[in-house]
This record gives sequence, C-alpha cells and structure tokens, in this order.
Amino acid sequence: MLIGIGGWTLHGHPMALVRELVRQGRRNLRLAHGASSIAPDLLIGAGCVQEVHCVFISVEHFGLAPAFRRAAESGAIKVYEMDGPGFAGALRAAACDLPFGLIPDMRCDLPRVNPERHRPYPVRTGERSLLAVAPLSPEISVIHGQPADEYGNVQLYGPPALDVLLATASKRVIATVDRIVSVEQICAAPHWTKFPAALVDVVVAAPFGAHPTASAQNYSIDADHFSLYARAARSAETLETYLRNYVLADNGEAGYLERVGVQSLLRASYLNTKWDEAGMR
Repeated sequence: MLIGIGGWTLHGHPMALVRELVRQGRRNLRLAHGASSIAPDLLIGAGCVQEVHCVFISVEHFGLAPAFRRAAESGAIKVYEMDGPGFAGALRAAACDLPFGLIPDMRCDLPRVNPERHRPYPVRTGERSLLAVAPLSPEISVIHGQPADEYGNVQLYGPPALDVLLATASKRVIATVDRIVSVEQICAAPHWTKFPAALVDVVVAAPFGAHPTASAQNYSIDADHFSLYARAARSAETLETYLRNYVLADNGEAGYLERVGVQSLLRASYLNTKWDEAGMR
C-alpha cells in the first residue's frame, strides 16, 4: 500500500500513527513524502518499507537518516528520487485526476535516475523545456494537525508545506491532532482550517502525536530525543534496542509518552494552558 506521510523536515510528522504501524508489524509499505526526517527513517529501520518516493530524508542538524541510508545503499528498499516541484506536480496531477503533471525542466538528473516518474515533455514553452511527472495518489495519507472538531475539520497553525496537496491527492486521510475541540471553536477561526471534513476520513485525538517533531504553537522539537534517535539508528542493533524501549514496550502510545517524560513535556508546552474560543492561547 502507498502511504503518504505528512510533515516537513522536523515539524508536524504523524508520529503516533507511524509508531502504531511499527507496533502492528506492517510490511512492504510504499511511502510518499516530501522533505522528511524521523517518520520514514523509523519505518524503514523497523523493516516496514519496500520503497520510497521522496524529496529527501534527513534528521537535519542531528545528522543523516541512518536507517534510510543503510537500506538505500544495500538495495533493501527501492528509492524513487524526486525534487520538491516534481513531488508537488505528481500530487497535483493525482488531485486533478490527470495522466501527468508538468514542471520546469531544471536540467537535473531526475529523468535519468527516476525515469518511471520523470519524462521529457515534447512541447516547449518558448525557450523553456518541461518534464512530465507521473501522478502520485496514496491509498492512505497520515497527517498531524493541532485542533480538530469531531467531524474532522482539522486546523494547522504552522506552514502547511505539502500536506494539503498530499491530502487532496489521497484516497483516504487519517489525521491525528493534539486535541479535539468544539465545532464553535473551529468556526471562530476558519482561516486555520486547512483540512475541511470532506478531505478527512478519520480524526484521532493524540496529544503529542507529532513528538519528537514539533507541533506549531503547541510544542517544539524534542532535541534530546532526536539526538538519542540519531545515535540509536546508527546500527540495526542499537535501533532494535530503541524500538524495544520506546515503540514496542508496554502500553502503546501512552507508554511511549511516559518513557519520554510526558509530564515535563506538558509543562513545556501550551497544552496545559487555557484556550480561548478561537482555539488560540
């Protein structure tokens, strides 16, 4: 199954759902995501993935994505390299039910390294050549937002990156949010609603569901945990220990939050403050 993973770099990854995929022992997944970090790396390291369609995977200033690098270098997974315009164009083509999308040809190597998704387009626009990109339509995409109502109107307080396009291109969407609020609170600030209920099939209340990535206006990245993960993922053996300690241990997601210190996280976040009717601090 092709799974779309929301978020961007160290922000807004649907980590609660990612960890649950590992707990359920899912295998042979195909991932589609933009500029990502720990979410795909964790799934790859846990043996859940057979191929990725991605812009890049890196844990940024914490280092490279070790599990992804091992799997890519060994050929354990198939990597379909893409760039940002190509990924966006592929999603836009799927959202519009088109046979291909068009992006500028920047004279890069993508048609050579990923000919399945990038082909020269025979029509030029003046002096500009184009590439045709194949549509990319995940069967399910998982995203993380801040609040939502019970109908699935999901709000994002930070930059949406490619998440809205990802959701529009997907057949089904599962959203985790830091909290469920009333319809009245959502309607009081409609400009924050980036995923209307028509796009969302399931909404899940998951406080700290993006941890250790950030959730805009709620909590920042957990630098200590990112550092811990980057060290643990350097080898398959130490990553297995990480999975046993933080993902596969007792009590599922609640157990994970306890082990990473949920009480200190709550004190450092905005989740334990009083919210006004607009859902803002």
